[in-house]
Parts: sequence; structure tokens; C-alpha cells
Amino acid sequence: MSKAIVIDGNSLMFRAFYATYSQLEYYKQNNIPYTNALRTMTIMLNNLLNEEKYDYAIIAFDHKEKSFRHKQSEEYKSNRKKTPEELIEQIQLIQDMSKYLGFNVYCIPGLEADDIVGSVSNILNKNNIEVNIFSSDKDMLQLVNKLTSVHLFKSGVKDVIINNLDNFKNINDGLLPNQIVDYKSLAGDNSDNIAGVKGIGKKTAIDLILEYSSLEKIYENIDSIKSNKIKENLVRDKEQAFFSKKLATILTNEFNDKNINEFLLRPKDNQSILSIIEKYDLNSLRKIL
Repeated sequence: MSKAIVIDGNSLMFRAFYATYSQLEYYKQNNIPYTNALRTMTIMLNNLLNEEKYDYAIIAFDHKEKSFRHKQSEEYKSNRKKTPEELIEQIQLIQDMSKYLGFNVYCIPGLEADDIVGSVSNILNKNNIEVNIFSSDKDMLQLVNKLTSVHLFKSGVKDVIINNLDNFKNINDGLLPNQIVDYKSLAGDNSDNIAGVKGIGKKTAIDLILEYSSLEKIYENIDSIKSNKIKENLVRDKEQAFFSKKLATILTNEFNDKNINEFLLRPKDNQSILSIIEKYDLNSLRKIL
């Protein structure tokens, strides 16, 4: 069976940047372009490509324009810090290097990296292609199915938790992949500033989902909920709960018109990699050639 590697580029890029944050002072003192994230991410991507034999390779990035979710909710991700200028200066180089390593790079106005990952995984699955997703974003867990596994980074790229259908319930509080969004609809998500239902925490959200299976069925059976307080919270924030579900759901049908050959792993462009190495004095990267 053919296999694809699909990477949440934003997640890996920020991980590479902050893992080497202490190096920024050196660049400032010597008045040279910032390349800490570029160097580290290049090594990470090269290592991931070499771990298994992949036929398809895709990496997705957020676009600098706001996504459709920001237009639906002014609060969405409004609590996040702005991307540091030292990283912004490296983003185009990182995307170029990703392409030279063999990845097909996607950065689409209106979509988040999650939606690109979800959509490319879906069309590959429809063509019976196994997909390994790499990210540190637990939102990706909703994409797990019989052909797709989600590899969540813990530290670096060597230490990962692999989520697949076989182990999913055991390592995700008894939930199934399609219930991850229902969980966020109730408990909310501070990192994305998704409200959920006020007064419903992690444990209560999980208990409700395990008993009723979905957000829709919780509300269909709301009269059977014994706790008056929980019932009051659910009734009060019903509209907010379903809106939270809409925000938390990753799009999966944005690439249905694409030919899967567009996602094939490209040959490594050693000449272009070498030109970046020489221009920015990244001699430690010569080993990837």
C-alpha cells in the first residue's frame, strides 16, 4: 500500500523556532539573518522523510491572511501572541527548503494548515493511501481513521505519540476520533479561544459524550440528564456549543478536485538546497545532501 507523510508545517516551524530561541541573541549581535528555525526545521523534515518510505509528501502552512474562522468569530485565536518578527523573516525560506527537500507546499488564503491537512488526507484515503500526519496540535486527532494515524510531537521529532484506531480510546479518555470535536464543543479550547459551554469542564464533557455519544444526542436527550446544574449550563449555552463545534471542525473536502499525483514526493533538489546553505552559511546542513 502507498503511504503519505502530511505535516502541519506551522506546528513544526514554531517548535523549531522556540527550541532554538536562545540562539537569537547571536544573530542580533552579529547582524546576520535569522536562520535558527530554518536550520532546525530542515533537519527535522529530513529526519522524518528518512524514517519511512513515502510515496507522497505534503506540508501545510497557515496563510498570513485571516482564515474563514476569524471572519465567523472575532474571538477565535485572539488570545495568541503575534508571530515573532525573527520567525516571520524565515517563513519563506522554510517553505522553499521544504519544497527542495521533496514536499509539496500548501499555503492557501482563507484556510488554516489544519484544513489543508484534513483535505489532503481525505482525498488520499479515498484513493486507499495510508497517511501519517505529524503535528503537535491535538485538533488533528479528529482525522484518525483506519488509514490515517496522527503522530503528536512531545519533544523534537523522535519523541511522538502515535494515535491510530487501535489505541485511540485507550490514550484519549475513551473517546473516538469523531468525538474529539464534540468534546471541544462542550469543554472549549483555551488555546484557540473556543468558548464551549461555560461551567462544563473536561471530566463532565467526557462523561456526557461517553453516555450520549455526540453533542447532538446530548441535546436530544437533555431531559434525561440528572444534574440540574449541568442541564442549565447546556440549555443556556446551546447556541455557543454548536458554534464551537463549527469552529473546531477541520475541513476535509477542499481538495476533492485535485489529482493525487500532485501530492507525489518530489526528487530532492540538492542544487537549490546547496545555494541556501552557502548563502546563509548553514554548513551543518551539508550532511542532508
